[in-house]
This record gives sequence, structure tokens and C-alpha cells, in this order.
Amino acid sequence: MRSVKVIAFALLVPMFAAMLWSQTGTSTVRGTVTDPQGRVIPDATLTLTNVGNNAPRNVKSSDGGTFTFDFLPPGEYRLEAEAPGFKKRVVDNVRALVGKQTEANVQLEVGTVGEVVEVRAANENLVNTQDATLGNNFVSQQITQLPLEARNLIDLLSLQPGATREGYVTGARADQANVTLDGVDINNAQTGNAQVPLTTNSLVIGQLDTDRGNITSGPVLRLNSEGIEEFRVTTANANANQGRSSGSQVNLVSKAGTNSWHGAGFEVYRSRGFTANDWFNNHADPQVPRTPLVRHTYGGGIGGPIIKNKAFFFYSYDGRHDATGQSVTRVVPLKDNFFGDGTNGLGQGVVHYQYCADPPTCNSIQVASLNINLPVGQGPYPETGINQTALDAIAAAANKYQANDTTQGDGLNTGGFRFNAPTPVKLNSHAAKFDFNLTNNQTAFARLNVIYDHQILPQWLPDTPSPLVWNHP
Repeated sequence: MRSVKVIAFALLVPMFAAMLWSQTGTSTVRGTVTDPQGRVIPDATLTLTNVGNNAPRNVKSSDGGTFTFDFLPPGEYRLEAEAPGFKKRVVDNVRALVGKQTEANVQLEVGTVGEVVEVRAANENLVNTQDATLGNNFVSQQITQLPLEARNLIDLLSLQPGATREGYVTGARADQANVTLDGVDINNAQTGNAQVPLTTNSLVIGQLDTDRGNITSGPVLRLNSEGIEEFRVTTANANANQGRSSGSQVNLVSKAGTNSWHGAGFEVYRSRGFTANDWFNNHADPQVPRTPLVRHTYGGGIGGPIIKNKAFFFYSYDGRHDATGQSVTRVVPLKDNFFGDGTNGLGQGVVHYQYCADPPTCNSIQVASLNINLPVGQGPYPETGINQTALDAIAAAANKYQANDTTQGDGLNTGGFRFNAPTPVKLNSHAAKFDFNLTNNQTAFARLNVIYDHQILPQWLPDTPSPLVWNHP
């Protein structure tokens, strides 16, 4: 029996450790209760109520007049303070921000408890006076109103002093970032990057690696712009409840439903007219037309009560469909030789090569040709000849894919064939969150994310199959 208890304890300890580790998705409101002369008031009753879902928290001020509300869901709150012999004070617009402590000092006036003094908290002080962490909070209004390419929320993470768009923060590597959503680890175990630079052919969050055919991205979950309430990027001096690495500490919070119904929708359309051709396409001979890029980004969110003051829901969707292409260059056999005089090239079975005309100095390099398309008994292989099937395949390729780019190939027998390969993108991201007020001091939530992404890779040649990369976390 004793061994069973030991084993059970050994299994439970890591579970509780993981639970404690994930508390970075919450906030803290603290302060001091004083009288008009600045003397502290002990044993005052303080009630902090979430404006959105009417969930209250209650504490008493300590002997030193201080109070603390820990593990709060980020959001807007109303603070009420009362003590015998003083007027009740109500402070509205107390904002609890993720990953940052909010100071809300209360000064009570002498009078009866039946009298109420209502004030509105001042705008947030950007200077952090509670701890040594450096970083900025972005709230829902900034997330939804700031211009974003393809509504990619990750682009906002770099809007911090000392941060780069690639995710490097105050000298720390991009793969040392730590990202949490609602206090839950969503780091990418493959790359560790919080973000990567985007191209016109990349996914909303993350970039397609066409060489390996997979997706190297930021967090494992793509973040819906209408589904995130706020986030904070701590760039330096992270607290013990955040830091597990030397890079940025990114705390994100998803939106929750409230007692009121709220909804929003958006649609962004980018036509082909806003796409320019690249230099290589313009200088190909013959010229290659510009790659298409038609980007359609749309989505929205809706939330409200299931049971008023008790249970709530919020659902958001982000979709993106791109009709796009990518300029691709492949090495193909030349139909005519490199002189461009119409004589035979590799496509007609003639191999060109360079040789040293004056060994050993080799100051003079000459070019010669060797006709391998000769009957048996002639040419370099008189006994066997050359495989006619191979010659026919090379000739067909040279006729079908005529070289138009001099940046590829050896210039003697092979050249570059540049063309536009279709690379359409279809991205769909769903997020649903359910919040519950269990008691005056206990809340719970459940969140479901479903992502269904398809990306077509550039085909090898215009008439070959296009590889498909799918991502369904």
C-alpha cells in the first residue's frame, strides 16, 4: 500500500507542476487602502467584479492596508471598497492586463457606508511600477484596428522596443521565445520561433519550406485576429512564472463571452492589380508574365451568455484563400547550342565541352562538340550506340521546355527554364471558448482550436503534378 502511495505521489507532482507553470495567462490587481491623511486602513472589504460576466472576487485588506487579487482573467473590472466609518468607494475601468500587475490604490473618505463615491480609474500607466519586466500590452482594439498583412496577428509581436520582425528580442535568439495562449504552452517544438518573416507565398502564420515540403512556423496554433483579447510581449527581465528561456515571453489571451451579445466580421480582398512582376521574369527571353496574387481574407467572431452570470461562449473563424503563383526555374537541355547560331545542341544529341588548348598553362580554353546521335558502329560508342529512348526523351524536353533564363545551367548543354507555378493557399482556423463562473473565487474555461490548411507546392515542370502540403492541428 505504501508503494502505491509513493507511485501516485510521483505521478501527481509533475501534474501539479505543469498546472502551476501554466498560470501566466492570468493577471493581478493589487493596491493599498488609505484614509484622507494617507494612513492605511486594515480589514477593509474589497470586491472586484468582472464587468463582462459579473463574476465577483472578495478579499480583506491586511494589517498594512494592502490587498491582492491573483489569478484574474484579463479584462475590465469594477473595484468596490468599504470600511466602517468611511464612505463606500467604487472605482470603474480597472483594467487587468495579462502578464502585468495593475496597481489600484483606494483612498476612502470619512462618512457613512451608505454614502457612495464613484470614480473612474485613469488611463493605464505605460511605465511598469510593479516589477522589473519590460514589455508592452496590446488590447483588442489595437489588434483589430492596426493594419495587418492578411490579418496576421503575429506581425504585431515585433512592435516592441528591441524586437525584430524575425523574432529576435534584445539580443536573444528567435528560437528562444516562449509563447503561451491562456496560460497553455503553444510553442513550436520543431523550430521554437515565435514568428518568422512572411512572403507572398507563405501561410498566415509561418512560412512554407519548399525545399523540405513542410511548414516551419511560429506557434503551433494560428491566432485568429478576432479571437484574441490581448497579449503582452515581455522583452527583458521576465519573472519566474514566465521565463523558461532567454528570449521573448509572449502571453496571449483568447476572447471570452460576456452577459451581452457581441459579434464582428471582416473581409479583405486584394486583387492581382496590386502585384508587380519580379526582375527575373521581366528579363527572361521570352519574358515571363507576372505571378498572380489574388488574396481573400475573411472571418469574424460572436460571443454571448449560455446561462447569464454563469456560463458563456465565444467562437471565431479566420479564413484565407489565395490564388497565387511562384516564379520557378528548372534546368533543361538546350535545343540549340550555346552559340545561338541554330546549330544542334544537346536536344539533337550533340554534347559541347570545354578543353585546354595549351596545357599545362591553360591560358586558352576552347569549346568542342561531340555528336552522340550516330548509328551503331559510329560515334563514341561504336559497339552499342546510344540508348535511343534516352535521346528521344532529351529531344522532347528540349523542344517542350525551351530555355529562357541564363542564370541556370552550364550554358553549354543546359539552360534555365523559368515559368510561373500555381501555389494556391486555403487556410481555415476555428476557435471556440467556453467560460464558467463556478464560485465567487473559482472560474474555469475550455477552449477548442481546429485548423485545416492546404498549401500547393510549386510543380517541377508545368505539366507535372503539384505536391500538396496539409496542416491539420
